[in-house]
Amino acid sequence: MKMLSPWSAIAAALALVLVAGPAVAQNHIANPSFEDPALAPGNATLNTIPGWSGLTVGCCGYGVSYEIGQLPTPYGDQWGYTNGGTAAIAQQTAKTVVAQEAYTASAAFGQRTDNPANSPTLELWAGGTVVDGDVIGGTLVASQAVATTAGVFTMGTVTWVAPVGSPLIGQPLTVRLSNVGGAQTNYDNVSLLAVNTVPTLSEWGMILFGLILAGGSAWLVQRRQLV
Repeated sequence: MKMLSPWSAIAAALALVLVAGPAVAQNHIANPSFEDPALAPGNATLNTIPGWSGLTVGCCGYGVSYEIGQLPTPYGDQWGYTNGGTAAIAQQTAKTVVAQEAYTASAAFGQRTDNPANSPTLELWAGGTVVDGDVIGGTLVASQAVATTAGVFTMGTVTWVAPVGSPLIGQPLTVRLSNVGGAQTNYDNVSLLAVNTVPTLSEWGMILFGLILAGGSAWLVQRRQLV
């Protein structure tokens, strides 16, 4: 049987360590799929969404066999909405900016088949305060305009890495979902994930353990080749 070379053994051992990967990142958004409060099919709240700030907003419940405006969602039984041509909802999280962390915000944007086309945007802010769906005094660090299709939800995603020495370090992060066209925009499955781009002590331990395994594997392979 053909033996692996020492370098192949090292690569294989390191691959085993890397495959394990980091733990699943925490979602820092509260009420991310707008399931609170639980609503009967066809019902909706007006001007209030727990955990969120905004005007002319609410949650819609559609249930298993009832679809509001023919807009089903795979993300639970409800979605959030804003009404009017220009409106937004925002949530300032407890997550603060840390140097060299990568932040990924995502959300699903929907358009009802009985409403005109909308023009939503996904935004990630650092600092400031949230008032009626707007961020006052904050810094917009990432945004994406999302093109929606009637009757379905479309995902939007933005990512930002906090640089070392940024004046935004220590400031809270806010996810804002806005719209500037159409009678209504619908939102669901919102998330804010943070991943440290610098290995932690435990991750360095895994790397060192992998190197030890790799070195041992290379030594065994070389020893067998010499016998």
